Amino acid sequence: MTDTETRRYRFGPLERRGVIGSLRPVQVGILAVGLTLAVVMMRTLGSGAGVIAALALVVVAVALCFWPVSGRSVEEWFPIALAFSAQRIRGRARSISSAAEAGMHGEVGSRPSPVVSLPSPARDIELLAVPFRGESVGVLKDRRVRTYTAILSVKVSSFGLLDRADQEARQAGWGAVLAGLAREGSPVSRIQWLERTVPADGDEIGRYLASSWNPDAVPLETLPMRSYLELAGSAPAATRDHELFVCLQVDARKGWRQIKRAAGSDGPDAGACAVLLRELEALGERLQAADIQVVGALRPGMLATVIRVSFDPWSRPGLARLQTVDPDRDGIDEGAAWPVATEHGWGSYLTGPVHHATYWIAGWPRIDVGAAFLTPVLLHGDAVRTIGVTIEPISPLRAIREVESARTTDIADRELRGRMGFVETARRRRAQDATARREEELADGHAAVRFAGYVTVSARSLDDLERDCAEVEHAAQMARLELLRLYGQQEQAFTYTLPLCRGLR
Repeated sequence: MTDTETRRYRFGPLERRGVIGSLRPVQVGILAVGLTLAVVMMRTLGSGAGVIAALALVVVAVALCFWPVSGRSVEEWFPIALAFSAQRIRGRARSISSAAEAGMHGEVGSRPSPVVSLPSPARDIELLAVPFRGESVGVLKDRRVRTYTAILSVKVSSFGLLDRADQEARQAGWGAVLAGLAREGSPVSRIQWLERTVPADGDEIGRYLASSWNPDAVPLETLPMRSYLELAGSAPAATRDHELFVCLQVDARKGWRQIKRAAGSDGPDAGACAVLLRELEALGERLQAADIQVVGALRPGMLATVIRVSFDPWSRPGLARLQTVDPDRDGIDEGAAWPVATEHGWGSYLTGPVHHATYWIAGWPRIDVGAAFLTPVLLHGDAVRTIGVTIEPISPLRAIREVESARTTDIADRELRGRMGFVETARRRRAQDATARREEELADGHAAVRFAGYVTVSARSLDDLERDCAEVEHAAQMARLELLRLYGQQEQAFTYTLPLCRGLR
């Protein structure tokens, strides 16, 4: 490629491998039962009625397996609808926090500790305060899956205004960061980036003006000062700020050797946090080398604030003013980070006064795109939304085994379809070409990752939510992304855009 050519990026198709070709086990079971019952009906009933009943049964089985409804087949909707209905019947769709009535615990002369009441999808999360280089870093521990997650606040200045060469250089730097995590023996299980728009602090301009104004140099009665005050007063109240976080997670099961060595006699939590913060420090250095400004690791109170704003973005201006009047306040307590009431709906998730709708990025661009292909989603629009991409680095040996197995499956599937007389479609050929290309890239030394992306839209009312969802869907179409609203899974899906590195099985 010459210097004048634009570097293009290609996303492979979503792999859907099953026990027989692309058929999932449930589909195979439904088809097998349907064909068996069809044969029984043909033998039990008369020739005419038996054939009609058998044909109808086969049609129903095929429709259950392949008829698409809102991006999924009917058999895929069964467990979702069943779980959602069971939650509603048992009264678990609505929850109220007990923290408000529990009071605070503490001893005389010490700082009281609040009672923490977590919503159902985050009930196993615990916020740890880990000392590191004279500071305290917040770590989110998931007791159920034994993972530990820490968060870096980062900034990327004017990516959309950079020229093509600089954008591609930064993309290559990010690729080098991911490649450094996909190494043999790495304790890092996942990395996640979150980019969100939140309501701006309307008083920030006024506070900056008050702190920078010199009345002796610029008197209040002068025209420049009056123009400044008029500008600050006419600033739109509905402005949005962009925040960017990079989350790093280690798995205690995957890195137990390093954790055991680092723990000593301090226990598994201390060892896991030591390994995590060591990897986090190395990640920060690699991000700096990739021209990504690292603000720092989030302290416990700051991490609690990030979670609070995720559930209620419109609380951010009030929290900023609280920080202004109390400069020694380091964020909020863990008890105030979680919502006081939630309700799980079929198409939305209510947390206090805020409605949320979460989408899965079901399809990435099917054509070659440039470095700034996400610009319509990231920079355009006024909706309050969060975009999260969870990435799992894959070690070289595992990646080679997986791609070789996929190649073998593709070859066997092609031969089977050829013997049965099925026509090979363009989509299947592209999937096979993507697998072959991935095998070549691994042979050339490139790293492999597995990733999934999600978008959460937030609004103060259902009408505003639907309007903002339409705006985000339009922006996604401009970026050639296919969004699939996760109906019936909104409560769990909302956590995929929290700094928990969730969203991958």
